[in-house]
Amino acid sequence: MSKQPRISKQFSQPRTRLKKAAGGSHMTIQWLKDQEFEGFIRFDAISPEEVSTEHGVYAVVRESTQEPCFLVPGTGRKGGHYTLDFLQAAWVPDTAILYFGKAQCQLGIYERLNKYRRFGNGGNSGHSGGRTIWQLEDAQDLKVCWLVTGDPVEVEGALIEAFKENHQGRRPFANRIDGTITT
Repeated sequence: MSKQPRISKQFSQPRTRLKKAAGGSHMTIQWLKDQEFEGFIRFDAISPEEVSTEHGVYAVVRESTQEPCFLVPGTGRKGGHYTLDFLQAAWVPDTAILYFGKAQCQLGIYERLNKYRRFGNGGNSGHSGGRTIWQLEDAQDLKVCWLVTGDPVEVEGALIEAFKENHQGRRPFANRIDGTITT
């Protein structure tokens, strides 16, 4: 018997308000858990049985906050690489959060994360956002987590802004642009 796709709890209202951090855990893996992010699985564990097929947002996290070894080129699709100088300048020290993304595809978060993984494995995928993570030597050890929400665009923007507020205006390492906040 085949498993059914995982359906997460759906928020009836678009979720743009982020919960306050408890005990100084802002912008950590624990903070994401406090926001009700689910998963925290490696890219190689992405499957429709494990990952929600609803719309939402996702984060890529690295358990170590030490500066990584960068690869030039990385494992991502050919032509999607940055220079070592660019990567070193983009690195945000002392944070586990590397990227926030949104998922509004037909198969939601699962489809978007699967495209992201395919890009990182060198394939064509339609997901070049966040590609700097594939230039980390430990990219295959990174974890992804997700939050089902009624308005992924708004929530992604709120997450990026919250990160910037806590990191001197800098975006997460792999986010090259700000999100959109309309309210």
